Amino acid sequence: MWQAFLPWLAAAVGVLPFLLLSAYSYPSADDWHLAADTMEKGFLQSNVDYYTRTTGRFFSSAFLFMNPMLLSFGAFKCYSLSLVAGLVLCTRWAVGAWFPAASNTWKWTAALTLVVAFLWGMAAPVQGFYWGTGSAGYTQSALFTLAIAGLFGRRSLNPAWRPHPAVLVLASLLAVATTGCTEVAMALLLLHVAAWNAVYFWINRRISRPLAILLLATILGAVMVVLSPGNALRSEYYSNGVKHVLPAAVALAVKLGIKQVLLWLVFVPFALLSFVAVVAWPEHAPVSRQRCWELIAAALVLMACTVFGAYFLGTWSMGHCIPMRGVNLVLFFFIIDWLALLAGLIALLRTAAVELPRPGLFLSFGLVCILLVSFASSPNNVKTAWRDLLSGDAARYSAELTKRHELLRSTREQDVLVPPLKSRPKTLFFNDLTPDPLNWRNTGCARFFRKRSVAITTSSSQP
Repeated sequence: MWQAFLPWLAAAVGVLPFLLLSAYSYPSADDWHLAADTMEKGFLQSNVDYYTRTTGRFFSSAFLFMNPMLLSFGAFKCYSLSLVAGLVLCTRWAVGAWFPAASNTWKWTAALTLVVAFLWGMAAPVQGFYWGTGSAGYTQSALFTLAIAGLFGRRSLNPAWRPHPAVLVLASLLAVATTGCTEVAMALLLLHVAAWNAVYFWINRRISRPLAILLLATILGAVMVVLSPGNALRSEYYSNGVKHVLPAAVALAVKLGIKQVLLWLVFVPFALLSFVAVVAWPEHAPVSRQRCWELIAAALVLMACTVFGAYFLGTWSMGHCIPMRGVNLVLFFFIIDWLALLAGLIALLRTAAVELPRPGLFLSFGLVCILLVSFASSPNNVKTAWRDLLSGDAARYSAELTKRHELLRSTREQDVLVPPLKSRPKTLFFNDLTPDPLNWRNTGCARFFRKRSVAITTSSSQP
């Protein structure tokens, strides 16, 4: 009975601070421009202009032209909250679909373990949950991917499975939407859906019609992104000695990918969480040793392709590393591949009749203690989130921005000076306005509040 409390302990330690910090989130950077475009040009024209002149990310941009901040900043906070809660619920949905025979306690434990690992190792939580533009492109695509996995689930590898037409249509629409969020999601979803089709064909020696339709939907979304005039124009922003130089782009992608994986393996408790998964893994029908090795090999290839492929997108198209919000998404898919690797390793151990320890009271208590020590001693996002929350830094940050926005709404002045932010909680703060009223961040904020200019004060301009 006590084991049922372990998932909620993980949630309380690893997820709760991110939920609570949503109450202090505010828009920034591109959020101002996208919301102002809708106010000035309307939803339809804004989408047309963005697709043809700026980028091919047709779904995330469409969402951002309906930015919750257009309703209120309170709606924006609710959006941040929904992303964190949605990550938990969508992960639980996907885990339940792939492990239908497992107990409800195990499903919640597995889901929260995956979520905590993701939150622990994210390159930038602020770009994942608390900045609208970053989250719409990257975190939303992760949630859509989990939803697709939940709709298809383990049954999709069974040749007798025939999904309901509504399920197939919904999964296809989600696939198109995911590719229209960001190029990183487009490439990684395409890779994994193609691998899904390949595994089915290898097992059953036939093509799965539902999986083939899902692959075609993913390709359709990718084509819509790649052929966008705006996507071609955006690539012109970058110029260096690596961009579009294949040997240099490959070498840099390999270097960045290896470095990133080593950082994850050192600073994210993958070893501990893997052990938890091994000792608590539910029993399944035995499989052949050959099938186990095939799954292990497929998972390793996917992990390598996930990391290298995502970084190659950045080195080839921009000549440098993908942004931190892109690294967040790479970690998300890396964890999915890591779970597939564990499934193969555990099945292999069981075919070899290796006796695995069971999660008794003392073992579970010891694992929790080790995890808490790791949390307290190593730099990680969970500890930082708690620090931002309990120190009052998040509350002070929110209060400063609330005061700033009240001033911008109430004053009749057209050229407004506001004080710079003093509190900058790492989990919430993305960037601030600048002293230059012509800076792109400032002009977006000024357009949103219908001012001629907005800038922060400097020491020389303060009375």
